[in-house]
Amino acid sequence: MAGDFLFDIEWGGLQELEEEFDKMEEEFEEILVDEYTKYGLLVEEGSKALVHRDHGDLEESIHFDKGEIEGESVVVEGGSNLPYALRRHEEPYRMGVYDKYDNGTKYPGYYVNGRGRKTHRKPNWRGYKPGRKYLANAIIATEEDYNIMNLRVLNRTFGEES
Repeated sequence: MAGDFLFDIEWGGLQELEEEFDKMEEEFEEILVDEYTKYGLLVEEGSKALVHRDHGDLEESIHFDKGEIEGESVVVEGGSNLPYALRRHEEPYRMGVYDKYDNGTKYPGYYVNGRGRKTHRKPNWRGYKPGRKYLANAIIATEEDYNIMNLRVLNRTFGEES
């Protein structure tokens, strides 16, 4: 009885489906690079907004590159190439009131609890005060943007508008 019933199922279009999947992978990588580059620019904006300001050199030196695929990862490199950038990021605040000496001029009481007058005048960015940990705080402040970006990557990959 079992031999009396034969089913013959043919799948047409598998080659086309495979080509679509191959194309999707390329589009996915392009979308990843695009979205992560935009995210890097947002973190750059936040880092510049949150870095302390004295002369402005450190703020101006912060830059994030375009995203790139490296192996199984998307990499967006950024930060500052100035020698004291890491020190300014990591060094603990020096509590108290201190004078500033610049080019032979004394500015009494310029630094208060580790921040100078120009840094105190900078507005907060997304709830964070400018000063130390400016890169880390920019990342934390953009965490929701990061999550939304990843959803946008999926939506764009599957052809949905966001």
